[in-house]
Amino acid sequence: MKETFEIIYAVLTGSASSEEKERFDGLMEEEENRQLFNQIQKIWEESKTVRSYKKYDARRSFQELTRKIQEKKRRRRQQIWIGFSGVAAGLLLMLGISNFIGIPERNQKSGNVMFATQLGNRSVVYLPDSTKVWLNSSSSLQYSGDFDKRNRTVRLRGEGYFEVAHSKKPFIVNVGPFNIKVYGTHFNVSAYQNDLFIKTCLAKGKISIQRTGYEEYMVKPGELITYDKADASFSKKNVDPDEYSGWRKNLMYMHNESLENLSRKLERRYNVKILFEPKDLGEDVHYTGTFSSENIEEVLDAISIASGLQFSKKDSLYTITRNNQKQHKSFND
Repeated sequence: MKETFEIIYAVLTGSASSEEKERFDGLMEEEENRQLFNQIQKIWEESKTVRSYKKYDARRSFQELTRKIQEKKRRRRQQIWIGFSGVAAGLLLMLGISNFIGIPERNQKSGNVMFATQLGNRSVVYLPDSTKVWLNSSSSLQYSGDFDKRNRTVRLRGEGYFEVAHSKKPFIVNVGPFNIKVYGTHFNVSAYQNDLFIKTCLAKGKISIQRTGYEEYMVKPGELITYDKADASFSKKNVDPDEYSGWRKNLMYMHNESLENLSRKLERRYNVKILFEPKDLGEDVHYTGTFSSENIEEVLDAISIASGLQFSKKDSLYTITRNNQKQHKSFND
């Protein structure tokens, strides 16, 4: 593992010897290794600024790297892939951004590749066709092992912002009830399993909504398409696309949004649990405003001040109760 890491590191820094270059060429004979090395290169190039300011302990990084790889090893035939995943993880440890750049997991039986984020985390992932995807908290993106060979189809669960690379092959995002066909574009999709709606917002370019038995619907930039899971209906309205992808920059926008919906977003973002007393409080109170804080209690303080609510905390559980009859006020007032 350490030897593989040193070879890749030498190639990236331009210091590889003739022997190291020969070993590297041997590793690149595997298609999976070539794909992952392309991702490593993108990470390396985009993190130049970070590297110029950060120092790292190589020995400590290798120790942590080895521990993580041992946890992931499954079968001998997967050791080259795991080794390269380890190299990527090692580079991220060096750069101090291991929680933000996604490392793929491959299913041994199906051959599918999946990226996933945990509660409270986000990540950026690079697909084999150079498409870039931001994954929000508690989200996953899955595609087949032959992605970009016959088609470019991915399955999204949760929320993602896509910058799709141009190609003659169509790019399809499956979100469960319908597909989104992409024609080279930037757009945001929120498709969490426990949410009542699936929301698709186009920033630029062109996409379409495709559902079996229905005509293809073309979406224009600045349009928000909302799918209601309860009655399987669609609606659209014009919006500011930046507000629907603001989570990439730690921003959260609300427009007369119920506390129930807002609490689900806060739970995912901060990895906490929020309860209401009484239970219907979550639907009775609505909010309009913008959050940018990394501290959940600062956010809840803002809610309390704006609405007359109050909250209490026990470990990672927050309980929100009513304090008076105010039901709607902008945080920005």
